[in-house]
Formats: sequence, C-alpha cells, structure tokens
Amino acid sequence: MSTIAIFGATGRTGLPLVQKALDAGHSVRALVRNPQKMTIKHPKLTLIQGSSLDAAKVAETVRGADGVISTLGPDKNSPADLQTRSTQLIINAMNQYDLRRLISLTGGGVRDETNDKPKFMDHAIVFIMKNIAGKGARNALLDGINHADLIRRTNIDWTIVRGPVLTDDPAKGRYQVGYVGTVPGIKLTRADLADFMLKAFEKKTHVRDMPFVTNG
Repeated sequence: MSTIAIFGATGRTGLPLVQKALDAGHSVRALVRNPQKMTIKHPKLTLIQGSSLDAAKVAETVRGADGVISTLGPDKNSPADLQTRSTQLIINAMNQYDLRRLISLTGGGVRDETNDKPKFMDHAIVFIMKNIAGKGARNALLDGINHADLIRRTNIDWTIVRGPVLTDDPAKGRYQVGYVGTVPGIKLTRADLADFMLKAFEKKTHVRDMPFVTNG
C-alpha cells in the first residue's frame, strides 16, 4: 500500500477520495486549512494544518508520500490563481523529495489540443465561462488552463483528470473515459470521479495524459 499526499482533501471531491484511499488500505497525508472540516477519522489519516500557498506546509505534506493527488479548486475567498500557485509549490516539493506521480483535477474546459474533439456545445460552454458566466467562472477556467500548462512542462509522471458537471449523487459504479467530444455524458458523480483518480494512481495509468471522465 502507498502513502498518498492529498490536497483539497476537505472539498466535495476530496472527501470521497480520502475515504476511498483509506478503505483501499493506503495511508493519507492531507493538507487542510480547517481540520474541523475533515469528517473522516482513521489511524492512517494524517492531517497537516495550513494553506496550499504555504511552501513549508506543502513540503511537509509531500514528505514521506509516494505520490500526490490534488483536487484543489477555487472558492469565494481564494485568490484567482490558487490552483496554479499551489501546483507550483506541489511540484517544487515533489522535486525536493524525488516523487514522480502527480494526479490533478480540473474541468473539461481545459483542453487537450491533441486528442479532444470538442463539439458545438463544448465550445459554447467555454465561451460562456470566458465571457458571460462572470469573473469567478472565467478565473477558474484560466487558472485551470495555467495549472495544466505548468504540469505539462514538467518531466514527472502526471495525469490531468478532467470532468464535466460534478454531482453529489451516489456512485453509479461505472464511468466512461476518453477526451472532450469523444465520450457521451455531461455529468459525473464525485464518488465515481474519486474512484477513477485513485485507480489511475494505483495502476499507474493515463501517465502524461488528460482523460475526460463522465458517467455516460
């Protein structure tokens, strides 16, 4: 079993990811701003209190881990470039401790120009996020794009997982994996997303790849 450093662990996707990792027998090191938001208690769960923008706390979280999974995303109080700045600190810490495996979550609006085949609706969603949905949506998209560009410039074994509309529905136990415009479906449960991310970590699949995952 591995020790996994998880960032964004108290978020709506992070919590099911932490639970699945622990249920699978892994140890988890989680960086959390507010430990009271961590509703999971487990002897193999270690909490480090702090911010993902604090280099020392990021390094403390990564130290002793076998790899990193990040579900970091913006909230109303976070800076516009939270994901990009945090990811740079995560990469720095991974290099410091010679870690190779990073899985990071972002949205389907972040494009893989080589493999995506976006349809009209895919283009429309990105247009709306950039021009109509407001500053928060635009900043989240740009931050996701910048964080992906940063990761792709590294030589680590990265996977950038992209999702559509995420829901808190119970896991369906099935999902389809491909690229934007190549798989059906516009929704994905967070539980199924967590399952995919953990399995990609365990099986070392989709290395240097940007899979798009839906419930079909």
